[in-house]
Amino acid sequence: MIGGGAVRARARVSARESVRVSARESVRVSAPYSVLTALLATAILLPTTAATQSAPQSTAQSPAQAPAIAPLVSTEWLARELARPALVVLQLGTADSFAAAHIPGAIRLDFDRVIVAPPVEGGLRMELPESAALQSALRTLGVHEGTRVVLVFEQSSAFLRAGRAFFTLEWAGLEGRVAVLDGGLPAWRAEGRVVATGAGRTPVAGDVVLAPQPVRVTSRAEVIEYVREGGPRLVDARIPEVFSGERSGGMAADGHIPSAVNLPFSAVTTADGKLRSRAELEEVVAASGVGADDTTVAYCNTGFQASWLYLTLRVLGREVSMYDGSFDEWSRDAALPRGGAPAARP
Repeated sequence: MIGGGAVRARARVSARESVRVSARESVRVSAPYSVLTALLATAILLPTTAATQSAPQSTAQSPAQAPAIAPLVSTEWLARELARPALVVLQLGTADSFAAAHIPGAIRLDFDRVIVAPPVEGGLRMELPESAALQSALRTLGVHEGTRVVLVFEQSSAFLRAGRAFFTLEWAGLEGRVAVLDGGLPAWRAEGRVVATGAGRTPVAGDVVLAPQPVRVTSRAEVIEYVREGGPRLVDARIPEVFSGERSGGMAADGHIPSAVNLPFSAVTTADGKLRSRAELEEVVAASGVGADDTTVAYCNTGFQASWLYLTLRVLGREVSMYDGSFDEWSRDAALPRGGAPAARP
């Protein structure tokens, strides 16, 4: 349902910065790969190899030449692109889990320190960070003006963190330059691909300049207008029982924002943390009541589950923004209407 929130145009592309593995990082292989495969992978990735040192400088892509990256990439794509310049792989997880296994050349991304704002007592949860702090953190991680970024989650159950990181980086202005690895590290390992251990490489400081995109975020005031006057389709990513108010979502009140349709994040996801096929996604999205031409606003309790829905709709080429305050903010105001909900709890 396209209404008061008109579709806003946007565009960005590029790439720069090479992926290297430091001497501190060791490469190992999962079956069925052989030792020879591991040695070949190391030869491709280590910057000190003769092959790398003798590579013609003219083969490196300039930022203007580098293609845009799709929102979701496969393990095959990443394996093919891994040694190319202008690619930074950021793997979410703890220092210990990263040291135990990571994609060769990856850099650890601290979700709580980089992707979300520090918690404030009594404040909303899972909020966007300050753009200056995010820019500084991304530069430390080696992200340059032309860099393409691939986000990797370490466990199948942790895919939502990759979705939230994707939303944050698109909001920050990296649209066309950030993607999520479908299936994350588990998918990579299940195919017997090379993994590395240790602390990982030390990135060269980047120079990325962020340009936050307000179009990617919808405010409470705008949502109130859409509920009253009509506008973009509101899409609730929570499970049906929480959407209907049958089960508490842990917010100040139960239920959902009036006029919203329910598209649970779990409905677009397989058991191993992958997105369903494009055909399945189109079917599930249509069944929820979201039209092919609808502009959408995703929300949940805190903007965490909805981030995965945001990624899903971006994969389908849909126009979507995030109501980042989500039901956490909406439910705190007893004067705002709610659908399918009992009275607010004391």
